Amino acid sequence: MALHLVSSRIAPPLALDRNGDGPLFHQLWWLQASAGDALEQVSTLWDGKVVATLSFVRRRQFGFRLLNMPPYTHTQGPVLNLPPSKPAKAARNLRRVVKELVDQLPTHDRFHLFLDPADKSAFPFAMAGCSIVQDFTFRLDASQNADQHWENLDQKTRNLVRTAGKSLQVRQNADMEAFLGMCEKERGSGNRHNVEALRRVGSAAITRGQAVILTAEDESGRPVASAILVWDDAVVYYWQSSRDPSFNQPGANNLLVWESMKFALQNGRTFDMDGFASEGSARFGAKFSMDPVVRASVAHMSKLGHFMHALTSPPRSVAE
Repeated sequence: MALHLVSSRIAPPLALDRNGDGPLFHQLWWLQASAGDALEQVSTLWDGKVVATLSFVRRRQFGFRLLNMPPYTHTQGPVLNLPPSKPAKAARNLRRVVKELVDQLPTHDRFHLFLDPADKSAFPFAMAGCSIVQDFTFRLDASQNADQHWENLDQKTRNLVRTAGKSLQVRQNADMEAFLGMCEKERGSGNRHNVEALRRVGSAAITRGQAVILTAEDESGRPVASAILVWDDAVVYYWQSSRDPSFNQPGANNLLVWESMKFALQNGRTFDMDGFASEGSARFGAKFSMDPVVRASVAHMSKLGHFMHALTSPPRSVAE
């Protein structure tokens, strides 16, 4: 097979598009809605056919050259269309294309992504000179029964969900502007959003029938908390959430997570909490008795990038 390497901004037909198949955050429509014209790819061709692509966006931070996942894209990895082969050859092919993709990346101080839990390219990235660290998300398998799993929740969490459910009603809707309005209310509490990117991606997912907004409303009909769920053929992700900071009754977020879990199971999909940002959010997710699942953190750094990362990213502890 003749090997050709291509590095370019997104310009079909070079991009691999599985027409909605595969992990949500790998799908071309998502990436284009997320990053727009800033989206770039490196690609590998065999005999004129694209067999692997890797997407990223460039960013500058204090002069450092960063290659990151597109905004609001929580996992990323190579999209593959390798020829069928026996396991040993398939593993060699995967290592080969990942190495070629990494070698094509533009000059950078740090390239970083989180792999989908099902992605098998962590070892090939390590062989290509990247550092691999275990990160985690929480998942509830699609085979679980919601009524049975209810008994597995932390007792305090069940009580909060019951109490919130007595005074709040959760409504399914597609009102992206109302969600953005709630995010704006929360801005003073540290919520920082790229509003235009969030609007583009959320609206695109809703239009495609791959998203729903769950909104908890009080007895007067006032929205007090919302969450956007997005999905592919296998997984529902708890993608974004927001709350009205003036609402003080506890349990609204617990109620939304539980209703989201039920939504996923009722639709035959695995539920994914979509990672966590802090020790507190990790503890919160653990109370719903979901399995912690590894999604590898992949980084490729220059000496300057290692120095920058050591200064700006202290180790995160998730100990109870």
